[in-house]
Amino acid sequence: MSRIIDENNYYGGQQDVTEAVKIRLYPTEEQEKKINQNIGNRGFIWNKLLGKIKHENVKPTQKNLNKILNELKIKYPFLKKSESSSRQQVYRDLIKAYNKHKKEKNAGFPKFKSKKNPNISFRIQANNNNIHLNERKNRIQVPTIGKIKFKTSKEHKQKIQESKINNITIKLENGIYYGIININTKHKPMKKQYHAVGIDIGIRRPLTCSDGLKMEELDLTQEEKNIKYYQRKMRKKEPGSRRYRIAKEKYNKAMNKKINKKNDQYHKITHHIVKNNDIIALETLNIKGWFKNKRWAPKLQRISLYEIMRQLKYKSQQNNRKLIQVGRFFPSSQKCSNCGYQYTDLKLGEEEWICPECGKHHDRDLNASINIKNEGLRLILEEIIKTIP
Repeated sequence: MSRIIDENNYYGGQQDVTEAVKIRLYPTEEQEKKINQNIGNRGFIWNKLLGKIKHENVKPTQKNLNKILNELKIKYPFLKKSESSSRQQVYRDLIKAYNKHKKEKNAGFPKFKSKKNPNISFRIQANNNNIHLNERKNRIQVPTIGKIKFKTSKEHKQKIQESKINNITIKLENGIYYGIININTKHKPMKKQYHAVGIDIGIRRPLTCSDGLKMEELDLTQEEKNIKYYQRKMRKKEPGSRRYRIAKEKYNKAMNKKINKKNDQYHKITHHIVKNNDIIALETLNIKGWFKNKRWAPKLQRISLYEIMRQLKYKSQQNNRKLIQVGRFFPSSQKCSNCGYQYTDLKLGEEEWICPECGKHHDRDLNASINIKNEGLRLILEEIIKTIP
């Protein structure tokens, strides 16, 4: 779930927010065919439009791409089976991806869609109440697909009913269908706590807080064994056969179990941090650079440091918490949090060290998190001083 705060109503009681609520969908066989048709059409349109941009130098504007889309509808009548707004959403997403590539250095050129991607989706815009929960409350009406059975918490169900729906994204993730409903709703931020925390995020231990809270790497050994086992099973079966489908279902189940287990841990710990602190200081990490190290890459893939940072950022934003990131080259691990001495001889594998100046014994990660907290508070104070006339 994610939210964007209305900055005009940032302080006070309830806030106007745009929120995404994820629900589990249980479509019938007929509805599955329609959903897969919409997903396939989205990929087909994307690839055709991207081909025009890449190989025929068509300028990616809404006018140009809409014209090409109209020509495609005439040439390929099966595209008309998709809802009109979902077709138009394709070129909007493509223009957004192209513009991001032009503006940001790290953003690559848009890529062609593949059927092999396990996570594929399409989006339908809400218009004239065409997306709504019906009277039975466990069905959601979606254009071109019909009433789809779904499950979610009572709180989310009530929130969807009481809010204005902007759009729905239907997604297929590892064999499971989800609906991500974008709504306009009200949100009451958490109470102020008047506490600050520094967080050291790393490879050895994913998260260490200056107040002593530590998050060790989750043991996913059994889940990863199951995933590899069913991957081998799938390789030995003929694609499309009954036994292949059974092996794939078990593979998807193992994959989802791993993802859910990890997300559950991350949501609980980030919620706890945001709930109990008003100021959260993080270090700025070069995670993309870390991935270039072949020894670190598999572990980085497993622990998903980006997900921890993403959750901390959006939860801080929605609850009026101050999140600040210290400089990338700040020596958080080398600096003694007791006397300020910088221990430049600290090696990468050293988990503990004693300060030569004051004799203080340090846990590497805990010491780093305390230094990050102090540096974050210093940067905030510096910001405040600059605003004083």
